[in-house]
Amino acid sequence: MLRILSLSLVFILPLHFSLAAKDRVFAEGSEWEVVSEGHQFAEGMAWDTEGNFFFTDVPRNQLFKIDATTGEKTLFDGDSGETNGIALAPDGRIYGCASGVKGINVWDPKTGDKITIETGTLSNDIAILKDGTLFYTDPHSKLVWRLEAGSHELSKAATLPWKPNGITLSEDQQTLLVAEFFADTIHGFPIDQNSKLTGNSSPAYKVATPSDQVGTLDGMLPLPDGRLLCGTSLGAQIVPPVNADSQASAQHIVIPSPDGRPRCNYVRISPDRQWLYTAYRDDLLRRRIVEDLGQR
Repeated sequence: MLRILSLSLVFILPLHFSLAAKDRVFAEGSEWEVVSEGHQFAEGMAWDTEGNFFFTDVPRNQLFKIDATTGEKTLFDGDSGETNGIALAPDGRIYGCASGVKGINVWDPKTGDKITIETGTLSNDIAILKDGTLFYTDPHSKLVWRLEAGSHELSKAATLPWKPNGITLSEDQQTLLVAEFFADTIHGFPIDQNSKLTGNSSPAYKVATPSDQVGTLDGMLPLPDGRLLCGTSLGAQIVPPVNADSQASAQHIVIPSPDGRPRCNYVRISPDRQWLYTAYRDDLLRRRIVEDLGQR
């Protein structure tokens, strides 16, 4: 059962202030709900083709599944290789960054069968093109790695002067977006017709940061209107592109972590586009969103 979180906040407002202003993110009357709690570090999130929800608890070596029909949570894998970020691939399987075994784990969400692609590298977060080409971040080595579709041949996609963390693809799959963890910038890397990075990167998004300018940029998701949903030290943020050219796309929204939770480390929107899911150290929350969030 999901538990409802009620936030009791009181503001003294001038009489001319409208209390009926429409929330740009959340549906009227919605509240945060606890999806799962009691974790050591809840992280990566993904849905399979049947709508079942998967997420990880990194240090506890766990991958969980919440059934799309019953809502029942089960431990899908208790030996996940300390998997962090996960993603659904075009082949219908779940791929995950398993730094504990220096590889990429691949699960069949129907049978639970697992194989490990041995890479010999550490990994944090993952993004997969429609053709099956896989990119993942390695903060320790300041690298983005690439696994060739089919053969899984390993190569360096990008060598960086900073530590990468969150990674995702633009909606058109022509740009790889990589978060600079300790800063405020998500960098865009062009992808060529051979599914390889080409040319120099450029700043694609800038998030808000605390006074120390440490953004702790983590799990990300592109929105259809060109903005980016990102987990940060200030909570979840919806960020316009650096080259935003319209008022609508320029709306930058910070969603503070509820009840003083620490940084938001992963964000996703459910496949039915009804819910915003956010992960924190101890738990995962969700909240119903407005129907047109991020639509063009």
